[in-house]
Amino acid sequence: MVTPVEAARRYNALAEAEGWHSACYAALDFKHRALVDLLAIWRRFALQGSVPRRIDLSPRVLRAHLGDVAIYERSHEGRERYRLRVMGMRIATVLGDLNGKYLDEAVPKKFLKRWHAAPNAVLDAGAPLRFLSRAEIADKPFITGEYLMAPLLGDGGGMDTVLASALFGPTVTPSRR
Repeated sequence: MVTPVEAARRYNALAEAEGWHSACYAALDFKHRALVDLLAIWRRFALQGSVPRRIDLSPRVLRAHLGDVAIYERSHEGRERYRLRVMGMRIATVLGDLNGKYLDEAVPKKFLKRWHAAPNAVLDAGAPLRFLSRAEIADKPFITGEYLMAPLLGDGGGMDTVLASALFGPTVTPSRR
């Protein structure tokens, strides 16, 4: 494991090298109140500095956030793979409905490295991270998402699951004045 600052630095170096319009932050100063609220729920279940269990973040606990939530599960079946166990309707509207699908089977190969990089950074840090990213992977560069991604202990007890939530808005191009 690495510090959240180091995980963000590594992600940002990769994003820059690959030309992604995406950035990772260890500082969790979210602009959207719903992400602040979801982080508070995650922290409530992170007892004594531990990572919460996926099973504790039930649909009942997450009910106000379900439309904006995705849960990634990492497996190593001869190679690293992620499966979307759950994908809320609002996030699926922007990124595509990947409920129950493995990323390597559902995401175009040219975007797979990017789809893996964010949850990998979170699991490497063992802590929540904030991301800002254009929805280019869904051919919607005019939409930018603010993401909370946080690690969870999966069903087997290992840290192999990531809770993600995203809220989207228009991509703003900086003024050239």
